[in-house]
Amino acid sequence: MFLAVVDHGTFTRAAAASYVSQPGLSKAVQELEREVGAALFDRTTHGANLTAAGRALVPHARQVGRDVEAGRAAVTAVTGLETGSVDLACLPTLAADPAAPWIAAYRRAHPGIRVHLAAPDDPQELLSMVRNGVVELGITERPADPAGLSLHRAGEQDLLVLLPPGSTPVSDPLPLAALASEPLVVTPPGTSSRRILEDALARTRTTIQIAVETAQRDAIVPLVLGGAGATVLPAPVARAAVRLGAVAVGTRPRLVRPVTLIHRSSPLSPAAAAFLAADIVWTEAPQI
Repeated sequence: MFLAVVDHGTFTRAAAASYVSQPGLSKAVQELEREVGAALFDRTTHGANLTAAGRALVPHARQVGRDVEAGRAAVTAVTGLETGSVDLACLPTLAADPAAPWIAAYRRAHPGIRVHLAAPDDPQELLSMVRNGVVELGITERPADPAGLSLHRAGEQDLLVLLPPGSTPVSDPLPLAALASEPLVVTPPGTSSRRILEDALARTRTTIQIAVETAQRDAIVPLVLGGAGATVLPAPVARAAVRLGAVAVGTRPRLVRPVTLIHRSSPLSPAAAAFLAADIVWTEAPQI
């Protein structure tokens, strides 16, 4: 009930989501506050805001929920993972490739398991979701600060340059230095794709020439098709755009995004452990 208030913002919405009365939920939270010896919420007419003590409790409360779910799922595990769920988070640029094929294969192997796939905006939000127990597993690039996490290599994602229809690239593959002369459609600073592009051009001592900056990833391919500029996309997405008339080329040297699966350094639920153990994903995937 404490987490319901955290997630829904008010006692009224939390009670409705928990299928209990508001007085009953309020009493339960008050009993928890007496047990831990601190107020967990600042109650206002506009909602319930976490106190410092409440914020400190959140990740531990989520882990308690995980442990209960792990215990329930462990019982189910003896029947072959017939039911249960697994919570994943994935960077948007890794969702179509490679996450979607992995999840589809996992579902074929375990049709009774429900998969929840969250979509954080950037790597830092994904790390926060994993560390706070919002999700069990994250599909991302290798984090700069892996403290408290277990990391598993999961291959690489190739990136291609996507050019507007009718473009004639100077070569294929395209030298990275030549990419600096192209007006580019890019995601905002802090996103994985933007960082990879900036780092690659920095190695050639050039900088990005921004034509359009957008957080609307669904708009990137239409913008390129309309002639707004070029971009860099995962290879499967770029190749799909070629069928719509765009031009896709590789780069020299290759642009790749290392893919890493991460989770907290604590026991996983059977459903999450089965995802981690799947041959379709982690063939020769040692812990980093």
